[in-house]
Amino acid sequence: MTGFPQLVCGWALVNLESSGAGVGVVARSGNWPAALGFTVRELGSLATLPEGGEPVGFALEFTVTRGLAVAGLKTPSRVRPGTCVTHLIAGTREQLDGAMVLRLFGSGGFLRTLDESVAPTDSWPEAAADPANGLAGAAESALDLTWLPVLVGAALAHLDGRGPTLALGVEDADEAVRMLAALYGVLPRNALRELTFSTGAAALAEMPSITALIGRGTPPPPDRRIITADSGIDNIADTYQRLGRDIVEHRRAGLAVPAMLLSVNDIRQWCYQQQLRALEPALLDDAQMVQVLTDPTLSPDWFTDATVARRAIHLALDNTDVTTALANLPVRNQVREVFEQTLIDRVMTETRDRGHVTRVARQLGFDLSDVVAEAAFRRLDTGTLSASDAKTVWPQLERDWTTGDTEQRGLVIERLHRHRALREFTVGAKDRYLVYETVRAEIGDPAVHTGSSQLLRTAMYSQLAIVAQLMVNISCTSRDRYVLEQIMACAPPDRLPALIAECTRYPAVDAFELMKAVTIVRAEPAELVDALKPAWTALRRVIGLPQALEDLAVLDADAAQTDSQQGRNRLRPNIFGRSKGRGDWTRAEVSALIRAAIDDPLLIAEHREMLSAAIETDNEFVARRMSEHSDATGAPALLKQILICAGHDRVPALLTLCAQQHDLEPHALLRAICDLDLDSAALAELLAGGWPHLRTRLDLPHRIANLIVLDATATLPARLKPLSAPKKQRRNSFWR
Repeated sequence: MTGFPQLVCGWALVNLESSGAGVGVVARSGNWPAALGFTVRELGSLATLPEGGEPVGFALEFTVTRGLAVAGLKTPSRVRPGTCVTHLIAGTREQLDGAMVLRLFGSGGFLRTLDESVAPTDSWPEAAADPANGLAGAAESALDLTWLPVLVGAALAHLDGRGPTLALGVEDADEAVRMLAALYGVLPRNALRELTFSTGAAALAEMPSITALIGRGTPPPPDRRIITADSGIDNIADTYQRLGRDIVEHRRAGLAVPAMLLSVNDIRQWCYQQQLRALEPALLDDAQMVQVLTDPTLSPDWFTDATVARRAIHLALDNTDVTTALANLPVRNQVREVFEQTLIDRVMTETRDRGHVTRVARQLGFDLSDVVAEAAFRRLDTGTLSASDAKTVWPQLERDWTTGDTEQRGLVIERLHRHRALREFTVGAKDRYLVYETVRAEIGDPAVHTGSSQLLRTAMYSQLAIVAQLMVNISCTSRDRYVLEQIMACAPPDRLPALIAECTRYPAVDAFELMKAVTIVRAEPAELVDALKPAWTALRRVIGLPQALEDLAVLDADAAQTDSQQGRNRLRPNIFGRSKGRGDWTRAEVSALIRAAIDDPLLIAEHREMLSAAIETDNEFVARRMSEHSDATGAPALLKQILICAGHDRVPALLTLCAQQHDLEPHALLRAICDLDLDSAALAELLAGGWPHLRTRLDLPHRIANLIVLDATATLPARLKPLSAPKKQRRNSFWR
């Protein structure tokens, strides 16, 4: 039961508006809406007759005003001619509509007279209507009448904004009510909520959608579609007339328009679906098939054969609306078996998203977990695994790896190389060997670009030591520099220094291959220094420098900027071969002395004066002779003795000239310098001029060699942070 506030007014001896006789409100419910008014004057056209006449018999009206739905029955008064008894019922637009008004009228819910049963009161009970009292009977009795398709089509056109308002040409108001009841009985209630009507002359503030013309001689109003009992379809090309005809024909066939439809477009779509359902399923294209399958009134009997059922499943996999419709459709067991088998076949053959197939199957009520597992294990050896397949088979493979022997582990490794989806589960494992094989499979996969592998980048954060171990093995066995370059290119800037440092912890690492690879992926000097600095203490050992110089060799990004100026520091050669005041010596004597001193370096000390004079007057000649014999077995001792003969102020220039010789063996000269047993500061100062030339002769990549400088402070212990002075605590004293 639904209750509605109601009000009745008319001529009475006593009413709520005055103490005497007259036209006024006689009774109203306590919750009557104040927006409509409490007096006849406030109610206006809702309670009064139109000017110039009174209704023939009665006038049943339904309108929407002031945000409320209002139904009214106006009956001519038998007591006071010229007035009427008006019974109004109000409600919200969701509760009260035209169908409810016709039900109230059919069940006698409106008063026609003011008799003794109605006493003046402002707490009149609400009007009650029985929703079960439908209008289907009125529709059934009018299905064979020619005017019903016309009325249905015209009403839909008006609701769709494509047609004028309507006028029913009838003999009396009862006939108008029957026509309205037939209209509301054929069409869904929700689609007609915007429709208003009046079975009398329009006296309302707003013209209703449907009015009545009582009597044959009543002149029709302008711009109105007149529908009488003799009306029929006169224009088959009119879309809405055809729509009205189809609706009536479906109703004759026992197929009513669903009550859930909300608009004219929904009704048109439903009629189109019924037409498609009448065709053979094989004649429908995919779009038409979807229209049929999503029809909420589709009968399970429509699935006539297995082909239709299989096609429905294929459409459901691509359309969620079809999936929902099939899930709510109670099909026969034979059809469900076809549904399930079609889904199983799709799971076994799907190569993209098998998870979507299983989700659709679950929505349709099928559990394909066993089938999915079987299909995944089948593709493990014969196909390509998807992410969902890998998730299915990995628990079993993990057990095989944990409890299996060498052969089973080899089989797991082989599958890691074949299926990249499995590596997503193994890269985070606790087993170091398994992670190692995972990274190796990722690097060796020809379908994966190592330099942009997200899996490898993830491993550098969680399994850095294992990635470093693999790089060491590559550097010392296969010596595949391209792979090393790609691994380093994949490393994020914040992980590359730690990765190189971790590699240098292994004695077997090929440091030269490692440094060559770094120079490919880091071009800027500052980037190179940042990448190599944590591992430099270990990397510089492979250069072969004497320990005293090795401790001084550090990386400096600014050193590369001065490399281009090395040519400017070359000393001007002695183009004449002799020098004034060179003393008592000849080049032949010096050359013979140096050749003889190779076997006996002490000869240099016996002829110190001659050699010192040669260094003083023609040090370039001496530098060339030193360079010629720098590759001899006793070269370091020989070069040391020559340096001892040079004056303290001539040694830096002599070393610089030696460093500029192309045939110099740099390690022999550096060992000779270190044998002088100088402190760090003196060594760095002595080699200041020659080091930019010597470092390029070392067996190092050119970009790294140009960054090496000699820093005398590198051997000093790290400075301790000064202790902060204790803060002065202010003494709280009473006396100031």
